[in-house]
Amino acid sequence: MEDSLSNVASSCADQLNSYQRCILANQSNHGEACAEQKTALAICAADSVPLVRAVKTRCGPAIKGYDACLAKHEKSDDQTVTRECTPYLKRLYECTEAVKRDEDIKAGKGPAAHSVGTLSLEQGTK
Repeated sequence: MEDSLSNVASSCADQLNSYQRCILANQSNHGEACAEQKTALAICAADSVPLVRAVKTRCGPAIKGYDACLAKHEKSDDQTVTRECTPYLKRLYECTEAVKRDEDIKAGKGPAAHSVGTLSLEQGTK
């Protein structure tokens, strides 16, 4: 995931900087004030980084659930947000990890890819 963040930072530097500047300038209402910059960054990231695109596609319901929870509790204290939204965040995390594992396997990386290679070698010797 860190590679993806680095890819977003390099591929979408202008959009990221614009969004960060907007947040800093509008700390009390950045959600509303910076929607345009957030959307531009999200579009750039999805277009530029395959893992981001895969996560957005496959984890859409988890993303929407977490976003809805945050919006519902926007004016709540941190304890309430944590209590109410952590289950949604956990589902989102689990989904993104599953997508990352699948993408690593497709790319020939990760433990599952090595297991598959080992299995075929064993099968070839019988």
